[in-house]
Amino acid sequence: MLKKGLLVVLVMTMVAGLLAGCGGDQDGEGALLDEVVFMTVESPAAAVRQLQGGDIDLYGFDITDPTLFEEIADDPNLDFGLSYGGYSEIRFNTWGPTFDNGMFNPFHDAQIREAMNWLVDRHYIVEEYLGGLGEPKWTFMGKKFPDSAIRYPHIVEEIEDFYAHDPDKAAEVVTERMEALGAELVDGTWHYEGEVIELTALIRADLPPYPEAGDYFVGLLEDLGFEVHAPHYTGAEANPIWTGTHPREGNWNIYTGGWSSPVIPRCSAHTFDQFYTHRVMPWPVFQVLQEPLEADFPELNNASRRLREKDFTTMEEREELFDIALWEAMKFSNQIWICDKAGANPYRADVKTAVDLAGGIGDPAWVWTTHRHEDGEPVGGDLRFAVPNFFVDPWNPVDGSAFTYDNMVNRRALGDMGILPDPRDGLYHGKRAERAEVTMKTGMPVDQTLDWVTLDFADEITVPGDAWADWDAKEQRFITVDEKYPDGVTALRKSVVYYPDDIFDHPLHDGSTLSVGDFVMGMIVYFDRGKEDSPIFDLSYQAELESSLNMFRGVRIVSTEPLIIETYSDLWYLDAEVNATTWWPVYGTYDWSGFWHMITVGKLADAARELAFSNFKSDELGVGWMDYTKGESLPILEKHMNQAAEENYIPYASVLGEFISEDEAAERWANIQAFYEEHGHFWVGAGPYVLKSVHPIETTAVLEGFADYPDPPDQWFFMLGELEME
Repeated sequence: MLKKGLLVVLVMTMVAGLLAGCGGDQDGEGALLDEVVFMTVESPAAAVRQLQGGDIDLYGFDITDPTLFEEIADDPNLDFGLSYGGYSEIRFNTWGPTFDNGMFNPFHDAQIREAMNWLVDRHYIVEEYLGGLGEPKWTFMGKKFPDSAIRYPHIVEEIEDFYAHDPDKAAEVVTERMEALGAELVDGTWHYEGEVIELTALIRADLPPYPEAGDYFVGLLEDLGFEVHAPHYTGAEANPIWTGTHPREGNWNIYTGGWSSPVIPRCSAHTFDQFYTHRVMPWPVFQVLQEPLEADFPELNNASRRLREKDFTTMEEREELFDIALWEAMKFSNQIWICDKAGANPYRADVKTAVDLAGGIGDPAWVWTTHRHEDGEPVGGDLRFAVPNFFVDPWNPVDGSAFTYDNMVNRRALGDMGILPDPRDGLYHGKRAERAEVTMKTGMPVDQTLDWVTLDFADEITVPGDAWADWDAKEQRFITVDEKYPDGVTALRKSVVYYPDDIFDHPLHDGSTLSVGDFVMGMIVYFDRGKEDSPIFDLSYQAELESSLNMFRGVRIVSTEPLIIETYSDLWYLDAEVNATTWWPVYGTYDWSGFWHMITVGKLADAARELAFSNFKSDELGVGWMDYTKGESLPILEKHMNQAAEENYIPYASVLGEFISEDEAAERWANIQAFYEEHGHFWVGAGPYVLKSVHPIETTAVLEGFADYPDPPDQWFFMLGELEME
């Protein structure tokens, strides 16, 4: 009964979420809270106890245990919101046939990986280990979100039928392939070249349905004749192994993990590239996919690339590509998907917060809505925000920790954003961007919902010759459209984003104010890190940039007073609101905000090969993975900051010298030096909260409200309400 009631609520919320809301603007400015303390509570049961005892105010994790869910629902001192964006996987190490240590890895074989889909009983996992608070899944697409539930349910159903639980078929395929690969079953145990094949499965201890579902999977493998070593790890313990070591080292064969959608995925086309290729994620486990993908799965590689690049013009073409990619992904199965999870996101009754239908209480939903209240009226005060783990990987704003709970702090809370997703339907509202005009090529299947953006169509969209189309890393200059495309070029999409007249009065946390140099710096680094002639070249980013350049046609700063930016691209989305490219200064896969002087500190250390922005480059060079907030990175970054201040250094001076004055540079360097002296870190932001302090041993971080944040604190409270049905 609990399962049915919860799923009905979720479905109704999803239907409502496909409609639009409207915003408001009220008096006042500043953050909603005086201080937010992030801390670690690994166990959901412990978190519920601490919520009940008043020791914490909010838990940033979806509770999937039916008993705990009922406790939360029955407690008058607690409240909760529902989310359906968490999902579970079993991931495989694809390196092989043997590791550097000589051990044979059966999961280098795609057919053995594919067979795991028949081996696992997903329905059993959901019922037995989640108490029905979830739904079995075979593809990465959320079962309640548009691509799976509305656009392509027929494809998903066919896949589910074909890969339905069939352990006999799984055993048959595994046996056939193991023998073909030269393995031998001796007394019920698989051997290779006379040695027992021992698998290592990293079982998450803190991520339902694991560890129980992980132990269940281990039992299935043992029944097939494998010896399995299966230690239980928290996410913080497992992450350095499966993402931080190279697959060839053989530290693991299997990882039972999970992902979450931070916002409602209105379009999933780009996600194939994230999960099945080397073109998005920088970790070695993804980078090694390039060779088998290109050699053995060209259809998946091509369809995935085309979907990410939106290399289609009709919904019929899109469906054909989804059909290819979904089926080929099942054959590739570098991971298999287990279930979506329905979760309760709990908090104290004197707290209000938006709960994203996909992402739950997370970034960015909590940042502009979470507050204390008395009799329904907002009040200030402090908040104790608990998460399951924290400080998993180093924090830097270019290619740092991608872990969900780290990003709850270091993305929007510190950094702000150009456009803001609505937690109820996933549509974007103008945030720092004031308005936008989107022009699409005639016939493109794009719709507009919210009135901050306009949408029109044109038979041809010609890119102006003086727009910036690429970057010459050797000469440190932009390449114009006229240079790159001497015969001219057209685009499928044009966006014109208008910022308010006072955008350059926007304060940064160190006393500086936003400048056009921050925007141009973001544009440059977007190109520069992927270019081999760049001092900060990163091989793990190269494929992503090259893929992006296949779609990118040009950017032009039309005006700086006010700031107006045109973008031309063949990358497009189904919603006009998402087609507005803001160029708000963000970096990396997860769009961390960064400003030219704080980014330069890290750039200088990366260029000197003393630290590296990415984990991949860190391993490649044998230097530290850069951390702006703690640890051994700080004295290195401090050295480069002081040297830059002494020289009044302007990065990329051949370009940025036009946008950053000597006076601005002097002010920025003085400000960040003072900020570092006061706070002991380099994370200068522009969001509603300042990173006051970090405490890695205690795994806590303290944020304080930014008194100069210019927006009304209750500006986004409309996101706390339900969407009206139309």
